[in-house]
Amino acid sequence: MASYYKKFKADLDASAGAGIITPEQAAAVYERALAGSPFASFRAAHWIGAAAGLFVALGIILIVASNWDKIDSYTKLFAFLLLFAGMGEAAIRLDEKPAAAVPLEMIWFFMPILGIGLYAQIFNLSGDPVKPYLVWAALASPAALLSRRPFAAYLCSALLFFTLYYGTLSSNGMLALTAARAADPQPLWHWGLALAVLAGGAAVFPGRKLSLPLGASVIWLFIMMLADTAIKLRSSGLILLSGMSLAVLWLTYGSERDDERASLPLKVWLGAVYFTTFFWHYGGDELVNHSGPDTSAGGALAWLLFAGGLLSVVFRPQRLLPAGSRDETAGKVMLAASMLCSFFLFDANEATAKAVAITANLLLAAFGTVSIISGARDSSEKQINLGVAVLTLTAVTRFIDIFGTMLKSGMAFIVTGVAFGALAYFVNKGRKALIESVKK
Repeated sequence: MASYYKKFKADLDASAGAGIITPEQAAAVYERALAGSPFASFRAAHWIGAAAGLFVALGIILIVASNWDKIDSYTKLFAFLLLFAGMGEAAIRLDEKPAAAVPLEMIWFFMPILGIGLYAQIFNLSGDPVKPYLVWAALASPAALLSRRPFAAYLCSALLFFTLYYGTLSSNGMLALTAARAADPQPLWHWGLALAVLAGGAAVFPGRKLSLPLGASVIWLFIMMLADTAIKLRSSGLILLSGMSLAVLWLTYGSERDDERASLPLKVWLGAVYFTTFFWHYGGDELVNHSGPDTSAGGALAWLLFAGGLLSVVFRPQRLLPAGSRDETAGKVMLAASMLCSFFLFDANEATAKAVAITANLLLAAFGTVSIISGARDSSEKQINLGVAVLTLTAVTRFIDIFGTMLKSGMAFIVTGVAFGALAYFVNKGRKALIESVKK
């Protein structure tokens, strides 16, 4: 990847030298290309430097540990603070020299681990297991915010989201949100702290594309609605409504306008719809949850998410199909239908579960068909491949779903395998023919 950007930079410089574009335009184009790939400017020396910084940090920890009993307590603390400040100052001053700055930033980021352990041992501290991670993130945030390179920012954001998941899913601690055994849900201020950690993880994440932190936030919120928290949901209809609404919201807001398609959020939405096709096998008793009622806060949040998803579908550009597609209405209808089919489960029984499954299969078939038509019209090989893949997966799954119980002999499996092989051949042949036709 680095060689590609190096060649791209050389081509831009050559174009500027030939007078095709100005040097300012060449620099702006190159900076924009680098912004789309945060690690594009990293060369082998930078990665080696990062590894060097990590090994130096580990070496310092081992040396201090081997001479621990010989050092006075306050001398230890003073030496750590002095070294920590020195590493930060050196990393900032050498920011223009990546070969030196990268290892210093790595040491700067991981040094708080040593300081936290040092402070806890000197003063014999114990207790909340989440506090050290929060202190580490707070002490490492300057390295993430002041560096021009994204490495420390990615690490700090990942640390905050790890702390969020770990702390909120435990039943004790300052971030705990789940009920401790038979006790009531955790205090309200825990939610405020958890949301602050979530906001911090999203804010520290480098770049303007927030698809990953938004996705991590969406998944965390859905887990909180499934867990035994103050916003827990237990009815199948509201759980499905919340999940599909969150998938639609992530798909709508999880990419920039100039992106061709929101890849990861799109896969999540397709996966959620694909999952609901298996509701065909669920009976009425299986859809009734006996672990308690929905909380009022959880129910209100579910309806709020649905309203937000529906308003986003109506007033925001759809992200189901490529930006600028003429199938805008079809995309909006499919997104709205994926949420509205949840209403079948409000009267949870075998018939309504089958209605959800049928709707989901129709949505996948419609998406695959529209994707192929859109790809053929716009000469997009990627869109055609996606449509063919969705249709093929849906057809194969339904075949196994319906006729799988009939495969009771070796010959039946052989015949099925041959049939699948023939299907793969003709599907691939048709796909290639369609792609070739749009290229002409």
